[in-house]
Amino acid sequence: MGGSWAGLEPKAGDRVELCIVDASLARALFHGIPAARLLARARLAAEERDGGAAWEARLRRLLGSSSSAFDGAKRAIARHTRVAVDEGPLVASERTIAVLAWAVACDRDAGASLAEIAPPAGDPSSCDEHVLRACAAYDDRLASTHADKRAPAFEACARLATRASLGPLAWERLRAIAAQLERAEIGVRLFGKPPTSIFPRRVDDEIAATDRRMAIIGREALDSLVATDPRRLGAAVWRTEQAAGGQTVQLASFLADLGRLLAQEGALVVALSPQEPPDEERDDGPEPSWVPTEWSAATAASLADALERGALTFQRVRAAVSKGGEAALDAIGGEMLQVESHPFASAAFADVLARSARPRDVLRLVTYFAIAPDPRPAAHALGSCRASELPRVLGAWLEALLPQDGEEAPGTTAARLSACVASLRPYPQLYLAMKPLLSRLADPPPPSA
Repeated sequence: MGGSWAGLEPKAGDRVELCIVDASLARALFHGIPAARLLARARLAAEERDGGAAWEARLRRLLGSSSSAFDGAKRAIARHTRVAVDEGPLVASERTIAVLAWAVACDRDAGASLAEIAPPAGDPSSCDEHVLRACAAYDDRLASTHADKRAPAFEACARLATRASLGPLAWERLRAIAAQLERAEIGVRLFGKPPTSIFPRRVDDEIAATDRRMAIIGREALDSLVATDPRRLGAAVWRTEQAAGGQTVQLASFLADLGRLLAQEGALVVALSPQEPPDEERDDGPEPSWVPTEWSAATAASLADALERGALTFQRVRAAVSKGGEAALDAIGGEMLQVESHPFASAAFADVLARSARPRDVLRLVTYFAIAPDPRPAAHALGSCRASELPRVLGAWLEALLPQDGEEAPGTTAARLSACVASLRPYPQLYLAMKPLLSRLADPPPPSA
């Protein structure tokens, strides 16, 4: 099976994607860009999508809470953030982020590219065992001493350089589609001898076939196929399915999707991935299909505990709350205020509530801002909230911290007020509205009448 399927060896249960990849960009990312900068650019995209709390929890899950690897990665990301902002965010999957986190943990100087970090087959990784196990849950090749680590490292760059994708599809379905396309009526091979390799030339010569999970497919015949007159192609598809005994693999739908994919320029790449994403394979948290049917304080507490331990992702929490409606928002809004018990989960809940415009959620977000030991995660949620009454409610609370006429603010109160306003600096609309309050800490009281 291997040679006739673009040099890959899919197995039952695998999922397959077809991607359009800018191969030149992938090679440039692999050879010329520090892995820490790629991780910093991935962070920008992840925080825009999921919020800062989800990113922080993900990195802790991969690198370990309070570990030297986690602290080192945070410093490396901070070092590269300014250039990352200039170059722009890179959308990365959980698997790609795991590979980048592994690479940064292996690179103590935070300046090496993936080509310099990833060892060939037979050489061990230079990160600690905890990091290796956590990241290998997303890509088992990282922990194998026999696998060439340059394969998953370059494939991560190819993912970052992907312009469009189709799938993932079950391997069994794609194999049936390929069989129907090869019938005489259509006569096109989906997987044949690849015209070239997706991997850089010198690296390609050394990576074993068993370590590869990406390969280029020749697209010329497929480009011609999807450019066929739709009436002729539709009739050919119907006759092909009839010749297969009426067996339908939704060939017409696949060809329509393939046409949209091939509208993009770049290399057509087939990519294999495991049957289930790693976060669904964990057995130390809620079932992957678990969605609460009733929302209570206990339900929210269970979610918070799972988030804090890394047993549940932010995306799953957000999806569950979305299905739960107002009852779910009320439950996580109350649990969010238990910030000392689960600071990361509270920040994640705040990011969910920030998308609600309900007055009660605005009050809870401001309360969270008031009690959080570190106001920055709460400030991030406030900065994402678009409720019109937020500046008024926030201003009223900050006003309450100010001394009354003839009083001086205690040192702790003044420090808290200053820290809260400073945490709003990344969110200009709120910061500019609240900054004038700071001047009143130093102003003398007005003269009495």
